[in-house]
Amino acid sequence: MMYFIAVVIIIITTLAFVLFASGEADVSNVSFLKDYGWEVKGRAIETAEIIIPDPFDRVYESYNKLQIRAGLDLIPYKGMHGMRYTYIVENYPSDVGEPVRANILCIDGKPVGGDIMTVSFHGFMHSLLFEDAVK
Repeated sequence: MMYFIAVVIIIITTLAFVLFASGEADVSNVSFLKDYGWEVKGRAIETAEIIIPDPFDRVYESYNKLQIRAGLDLIPYKGMHGMRYTYIVENYPSDVGEPVRANILCIDGKPVGGDIMTVSFHGFMHSLLFEDAVK
């Protein structure tokens, strides 16, 4: 019986920590996006663990160019584990016929990169700069 109680306490504590940490991350990420001019729904619609590759492959070389354009750089985070949080953008300046998403990459709970994109085959991806949306 003590084993069962201990397992239940561990599960409840873990769930409480995850919910609290996620809420804290959302506040930080929403503020980060707001600094770039984006308004998003307050909670991430998706989260995923990530690893910034070391060395960068061709995809990450291109992706880091988006980061540098927005004043960010993923090079110091090569080989590090983190999280990707995805939000729905509410103020994209044009109707693109599908939801626009904002991805934020966090290392040690701190936003270090991200992008604005859609998921369709004919979709797009650009830097976090609001001005890239109005081109």
